[in-house]
Amino acid sequence: MNQPRYRDNAGGDSWHNNNASNRRTVHSTGRSNYGGGRRNKKQGNPIGNWIQNRRQRRTRRQDSGAVGTEANALKNIERNAKHFAYPPEGFVTPIEHSLLYAMIEFPERYPEGVVKGEIEDEEFEVYLYIKDEKRKGSAKHDDRGRENEGEGNGEDGEGSDHAQTAAANNEEEEPRVSYAQLSALASLSAEKNPAVASEDQDKPAAASQSAAPNRSNGQEEQLTIGQTLVRKLLRVITRYSDAHSLDRQTEIREFLAPIEKRCQMRNEKAALQQLLPAYAGYTLSLMTGNPLPLLIGAAALTGPDPMMEENSNVSGFRAVGGRAGDVETAGLLDECESD
Repeated sequence: MNQPRYRDNAGGDSWHNNNASNRRTVHSTGRSNYGGGRRNKKQGNPIGNWIQNRRQRRTRRQDSGAVGTEANALKNIERNAKHFAYPPEGFVTPIEHSLLYAMIEFPERYPEGVVKGEIEDEEFEVYLYIKDEKRKGSAKHDDRGRENEGEGNGEDGEGSDHAQTAAANNEEEEPRVSYAQLSALASLSAEKNPAVASEDQDKPAAASQSAAPNRSNGQEEQLTIGQTLVRKLLRVITRYSDAHSLDRQTEIREFLAPIEKRCQMRNEKAALQQLLPAYAGYTLSLMTGNPLPLLIGAAALTGPDPMMEENSNVSGFRAVGGRAGDVETAGLLDECESD
């Protein structure tokens, strides 16, 4: 005969009591459906945990990034590097971190006279130099070579002669330069600042003109922020070209070409934004037979040109650059400005 699974040693309720104790044991080990729910609630779903951890890491990376003016400067560097062909190595001194760049980018925050004063005080030569990691590495290598040769040769003079020759070559090697940052700053000025000087600046200008009647007509006229900036930048470029025996016209053209290209791209974008409503209105009028959408779209074509100020500024930059490219005219202008 089959023996019972549980012996009845304690009377009729022994099976019920054993069953209850077994259920309590199973429940305490967490192997039943009831205990498993408690474990899953504590540990969670593995896929859900992975998604949550990923979101937390992404949030920490975003929180640790640049904010405020630094984030704006990094954004400007990325945009200018795309439109003005910044070198991959970057510049020693980024112009986007300067106070003058912020003044030109937000002209409504700063008076025009303050911006012009900052332009005159700024040293734009520092924005020409490109980072050159290879040159730094070669200099370190030469230093190590000089130390090793000095130790190995002792009193022999060959090592010292070689070290002096390497040092002379490093000194003669000119640092790499680029006008890309200067072009980006001038293009920003053409985009953000008006083509005509404000009336508030004309009054003190007239007083200064009456106090100095011997000045030339070019100095008597009131200059805008863009004109003041470009004249200062052109002086920097012409001085660099003369110091290194470079052609002025070629260097000035290298400076102005990215500005004109950027202005052309913005003109095309603005024209497309004006034409899209007209095309949409024309299509909708054909589909519905109602001329009202066509009239509304045509009204966008008759609006003011949003690129008028920028085009006028760039044209003025081109004219000033043409005069600066002429050696005789530029020499007279430099003499007048130095006086």
